[in-house]
Amino acid sequence: MKFLIALSFICFSLFAEARSQIATNAVFIHNSPKWLTRNRAEKVIDRIQSELEWTIRRVNVYFYDTEEAFKSAQSLGAIPRAVSVKSKKEQVVHLSPRVNDKNFNQVFAHELVHIVFFQKYKGAIPQWLEEGFANHLGRAHPVNYQWLKSQPLPGDVTQLTHPFKQSQVSIKYHYMASQALVEMLEKKCDMENLLRLSVGRKMSTYIDTYCGIKDINSAFKNWIEENVTSSKSDSTAKKPISSSPEKKENWWNSYMEKYKKKSE
Repeated sequence: MKFLIALSFICFSLFAEARSQIATNAVFIHNSPKWLTRNRAEKVIDRIQSELEWTIRRVNVYFYDTEEAFKSAQSLGAIPRAVSVKSKKEQVVHLSPRVNDKNFNQVFAHELVHIVFFQKYKGAIPQWLEEGFANHLGRAHPVNYQWLKSQPLPGDVTQLTHPFKQSQVSIKYHYMASQALVEMLEKKCDMENLLRLSVGRKMSTYIDTYCGIKDINSAFKNWIEENVTSSKSDSTAKKPISSSPEKKENWWNSYMEKYKKKSE
């Protein structure tokens, strides 16, 4: 009798554990909430993989029931809702209790962009742009250009580093400025081809040569001014990076032909 009770308990525990985990080719989600389904997670994963032309090498994703447990699991403290921790050995995503049914898609997509950038680009994307790409592809809220204009411009936007050791205003400015910079780049050059060119090489090189931006700080200042009264700022952040397949392939083939001729 005791054996049967113990066996029943083990089976129940295994069943409960299985229900709290979601496994896909790209992620293993631990302590998954009831509102999250595998299908929903895969839709977000598939979109980010498609946008960035990459198959994610599987990472662990952890949901935390308490803020204290979340804070203990990573080094950025209690301010962020989610944190991705990356090393050559493994990449892990930590999700706080503030990640919920309403904001999961945006937050999860944001963190997956960080994972892809680490796995695929290996440092080619500068820090001052990475959060902007994550917001842009994660479909975060539109940039508030009026608020950006009201803040002092940094001496050099390329010196914007990870913001979570700074004040709340600095954090907000970093994320919004970085997202605005990505929107500016998308306006001035084909973003998908810019990302393609940056595999294995620093993106900053192509911002000058491919996008034709010689002075990033002056261009950023002008971009803010242009968008302060523009209604386009409401839709830009939602716009996918992808252009038409024909346009992308034609450009890429043309670029590779020119590259081969230069190499000969």
